[in-house]
Amino acid sequence: MRILLPTLHVRPSAQAIPLAAGCLKACLPKKFRDNTQLLDLFPEQSDAELLQLLLVPQPTIIAFPLYLWNRRRILALCRRLRQQKPDLILLAGGPEASADGRKVIAEGELDGVICGEGEAVFPQLLTALAKQQPTTDIPGFLAAQNPQRDCQAAICSDLATLPSPWLQKDLTLQPDTGVLWEVARGCRFNCAFCYDAKGRQGVRPLPMERLRAELQLFVSKQVSQVWILDSTFNAPPQRGKQLLRLLIEKAPQIHFHLEAKADFLDRETAELLAQISCSVQIGLQSADPAILKPMHRSFDQRKMKQSLQQLSRAGVTFGLDLIYGLPGDNLAGFKQSLDFALQQQPNQVDIFPLAVLPGTDLYQRQETFGISAQQEPPYLIKTNRSYPRNDFHTSRELASATDIFYNRGRAVGVFLLLCSALKTTPSRLLETFAKWLKKPSQAGQEALTAVEQWQPKQILPLQQNFIAEQLRKANKKMLLRAAADLLNYHFLCAETLLADDCLPSGTLPSKKQLRKTYWKLNPQVRIEKFNYALDGLEMLGGQPLELLVRQLPAEISYGIFLRRQGEILIEALQEDFARMLLGAGTGKSGQQLLRELPPAEGEELLRFAVAEGLLIPLS
Repeated sequence: MRILLPTLHVRPSAQAIPLAAGCLKACLPKKFRDNTQLLDLFPEQSDAELLQLLLVPQPTIIAFPLYLWNRRRILALCRRLRQQKPDLILLAGGPEASADGRKVIAEGELDGVICGEGEAVFPQLLTALAKQQPTTDIPGFLAAQNPQRDCQAAICSDLATLPSPWLQKDLTLQPDTGVLWEVARGCRFNCAFCYDAKGRQGVRPLPMERLRAELQLFVSKQVSQVWILDSTFNAPPQRGKQLLRLLIEKAPQIHFHLEAKADFLDRETAELLAQISCSVQIGLQSADPAILKPMHRSFDQRKMKQSLQQLSRAGVTFGLDLIYGLPGDNLAGFKQSLDFALQQQPNQVDIFPLAVLPGTDLYQRQETFGISAQQEPPYLIKTNRSYPRNDFHTSRELASATDIFYNRGRAVGVFLLLCSALKTTPSRLLETFAKWLKKPSQAGQEALTAVEQWQPKQILPLQQNFIAEQLRKANKKMLLRAAADLLNYHFLCAETLLADDCLPSGTLPSKKQLRKTYWKLNPQVRIEKFNYALDGLEMLGGQPLELLVRQLPAEISYGIFLRRQGEILIEALQEDFARMLLGAGTGKSGQQLLRELPPAEGEELLRFAVAEGLLIPLS
């Protein structure tokens, strides 16, 4: 038997790791494992190309991990595969198959679906198929011959018995790549809209010995970032602290992405997080306890603020999630939640419409909750008796405006200052920005919701123009230059944080070569002109704009922004040095760069710029 495990990813990215397929392959007996192939597929590939890739290995069995984002495409491909190769055994597993097995079988013309954790089912299923034995009674397998049978989701009773796809090299690692790292299964909570708990409350951690060995492998292979797959890594808190201590000990150089429960974020956890490179995502969803309670979630505003302040004081990057369309909520309530979220100054706010996922309590009780949703992926809410349809549209635009202005626009450090200067709430400012951006003279209606197309460098001038217009309307023209400077400053800080290191030059050319060589500004270096002294902007960055204008004299200054050994360096520059660096642009000879400078001083500055890697040879 030739077994093919293809994964249709969301997009090419560092997160496009076929982890589920790798785990399935890793658990197979050697006779099956040696004949099992993983295959990565991507949405931009045509159906014809995907079909060819699936059929070239001449598989006997194809088993697809099925997710919300790939269900339609995969099952459409399965129907075509059934037409072309009627004897091909087609299977599916994953969240969609587990929660909606009967419909998945019918929609894809499949031979069956695996419900629950595939490692507990797949080896037994392959053995039965190889021996041509019946499969209808295998626990955790819903066969097409008996689709009305109740199929209890399978669960691995002992995670310590599962082999690691990383340690067995079923999944390969490349330097500077990303990794999806499973450290536990299940969830302590059972939120009505979430499928993570799969109807079972409780967390099953993977053995610490395995995690330690995998982490050592990631370090040896020079992995750059790791997404930790654990719905709430810090529940219970001691488990989270044990994991963080392991990361600190073994891999402080890797950047980790974690999901946390704010209720369990104490000072010790914040201090441990501060010792690694990481970002922490926290599910707020709503700031109204009355809305969250029917969803089996609790919310204590004071405790949430306290937890997030601990992260901020420790210098830990964190983001918040919000959902609009929850039962009982409305546009006014969503705006209040957005205001609360932005007032905590998260590094990012991710906003989603409510998805009513099969297998969840919310899905089963739609009528009780007064909602209805799409019956096909992505299962987004259509109606909510407390949330008029027009308000859904407004909420979507507000979510897009938040993503463009706040997230992609790198406005985290200056956003609340702008709200204060304009005497408005965060949601009202973003709502005004959405209306402004929709004007044909700006970007237009379609551009507002096409969020993925926006690049930070496109957003900065729009932010500056919008804020300038709002300040003029508020009769605060005196704040225009200060607002422009702070938008520039925080944008450059964020861009520099994401840039590569600017490395010093290993060797310096001779004086003659220095003049003859063509140099260009290192693309990792940013030079900017400001209306106020750079050190003043740094000192008063968190103060009201009016205070900055009163305390700082207006004077032209230049600043350089770069990263070295992972740290951001921001320095004020003399005007002649700044002009020389800016003059290099995309390429000028040393002789050309020295024309407007005194010879001795110019050569010293040029030599310094080359030695520090600020200027690099034009290739």
